[in-house]
Amino acid sequence: MRLLAARLDEAAEEITRLQGASVAVGLPITAAPELAHYEGPLRNLVEWCHSSAAEIRRRAAVAAQADLIGWSPSGENAAYDALTMAAAGELDEQLAAFDALGANGDMATFFAGLAPGQALGVALARAAQVGARAGVPFELRFAANRQLVRQALAEAVRVGDKAAATRYTRLLDPDRQLLLFDPRDLGKIAEVKGDLSTAEHVAVFVPGTGNNLANYLGRAEGTLQTIHGAAAGLSARTATILWMGSPLPQSLGAAFDLQADRGAPELRDFVDNLRLAPGVHTTLIGHSYGSVVTGHAVKAGLHPDNLIAVASPGWGVDSADELKAPATKLFAMRHQGDIIKIVPTAEDTLGILVPLPDSVAGHGEDPVYMSGVERLSSGSEAHLVIGIDMDAHSDYFGGSEAGRLAGLNLARVIVGDDYETYEEARAAL
Repeated sequence: MRLLAARLDEAAEEITRLQGASVAVGLPITAAPELAHYEGPLRNLVEWCHSSAAEIRRRAAVAAQADLIGWSPSGENAAYDALTMAAAGELDEQLAAFDALGANGDMATFFAGLAPGQALGVALARAAQVGARAGVPFELRFAANRQLVRQALAEAVRVGDKAAATRYTRLLDPDRQLLLFDPRDLGKIAEVKGDLSTAEHVAVFVPGTGNNLANYLGRAEGTLQTIHGAAAGLSARTATILWMGSPLPQSLGAAFDLQADRGAPELRDFVDNLRLAPGVHTTLIGHSYGSVVTGHAVKAGLHPDNLIAVASPGWGVDSADELKAPATKLFAMRHQGDIIKIVPTAEDTLGILVPLPDSVAGHGEDPVYMSGVERLSSGSEAHLVIGIDMDAHSDYFGGSEAGRLAGLNLARVIVGDDYETYEEARAAL
């Protein structure tokens, strides 16, 4: 198809060359009176060649997306068949209608009016526009993001990036459900465990400093599995989402609020755009710098039922009232030996030399000690810790006995069960 398009462009260029001038300003070859009547048809032919070449290239691009999937003689070929149908022009009307909707179009109504095969074909042919789009049915978003992963895999193979190719191959596991995927720069990803369409309890988890797409499968993904496993063990109607939809600090940037400020509206919009039913119980959890992002998102208008800060340097506020979410229950959790309790903020250090506004440096009051915040037991209360436990900061989601108990206590909050407070754990000693 691409070869045919190239030949059509070459034909148009050859006609123009033989004429010795642009068809738009007159045709020397038809200057003779007896040839003048050919000027219009020649101009139309050149335009037809160019427009047909462009259309063929568009169809070839869609066909190439089908080739990334491939046809299986014994497997499920719905995605391949849907893209093949789009490449053949059978979905031109639906694709044009999708494009005409624009950024504020009603996606839910649009896709509800399509047959299943048509909806899948549009979602795959417009994967970059559908994967993170509000109102698109979850299953179609999953399909679109799988297609984006296939594209990233093909590019990784093309440039010889074996690590990325391995990573994207694993992300194509049929059990994965991605609500967001972007391989550029540090990368973006949002993965869900459980059934979002039937869930009564939904938790959104934001990891902390040092997390990115390149190390997702070795770090944050395990946390997602642990949190969801514990919560789903208490209530089957639970869904858990891990969100890395905005770049997180990779090192010293964690002392500043800048990336939390940038990520907050994206997290707010992501959760709002899930369009969960009014009765769904929602919990927003942030670990380390991820808790800074969640705090800023709540300040920006995201109002979950529960907000939990785990090993947090702060929500970016000095009091609970500054979150402006009176209906949200606030929780904090921290191991006794977690180093986060002694890590100075940029406001404490640089602010001595150069006055810095709170919006730039410092993360506010420690949520563990903030009035109006309930401190959760982390499972570490039974063991006296003198000094700092260097492993404690990442040990809230399984691993040690304390990590297992911490994860279970988080799960109890997620599903609305009785949880154990820090004071209750201390009193039981």
